[in-house]
Amino acid sequence: MNETLWVPLVAVLGPLLGSAVGVLLPSRKNLLPRLLAFAAGTMLTISFLELIPESMAYCPPAGCFAGLAVGVLGVLALHLLLPETRHDGRERHTALLMLAAIMLHNLPEGIAMASGSEDRTMLLIAIAIATHDIPEGICTAAPYLYATGRRGRAFFLSLSTCLPTLLGYALGRLLWREIPVPTMGMVTACIAGLMITISCEELIPAGPGEKARLSTMPALMAGVILVLVLRQIIA
Repeated sequence: MNETLWVPLVAVLGPLLGSAVGVLLPSRKNLLPRLLAFAAGTMLTISFLELIPESMAYCPPAGCFAGLAVGVLGVLALHLLLPETRHDGRERHTALLMLAAIMLHNLPEGIAMASGSEDRTMLLIAIAIATHDIPEGICTAAPYLYATGRRGRAFFLSLSTCLPTLLGYALGRLLWREIPVPTMGMVTACIAGLMITISCEELIPAGPGEKARLSTMPALMAGVILVLVLRQIIA
């Protein structure tokens, strides 16, 4: 099979594996705060070590700061679009915010996959992205499952995060040379701002009480360490 055709297939594999693991985890409520903290660790590390440096390489600092500000405002807009209700509760609200953040984050990743000048380069980028999409899949499927109890819906909603990646890949193949580099930098910073805000506002304080929050810190550090290890493996 042509390597260009392997790229979208590899892009789907990460969310597929992560979503499957996420819905197969034991349904224990005390796991939820730790999973959310783990997700916060992965999202914060990706934002500070991957997205913000990439944005600074593509656009001037003012553009990066503007993108970060738009990302923060984007979270406020998502709060208005996804209000908490008595029936849904905070857990479902948090799960949907995470889902929206990951989907927005995956669009520029798809464009990045199409940016390679050779098919082999694109395939290597796709493998790198799919590898860190596995923990993202776990951290989007499991919280929604715990919040709603709907295993099938949690799996397919989490798996749907690969759709923006595929859309970004298609757009990148068609329009990569037409997208101004500073614009890509600002978009990347915007995604970082969105992910940082959701992590700090929704995911880390998810455990009720100071003691519960402290108990989630090992999970947060595990998320950080996982991304650092994956960076070393992929480098």
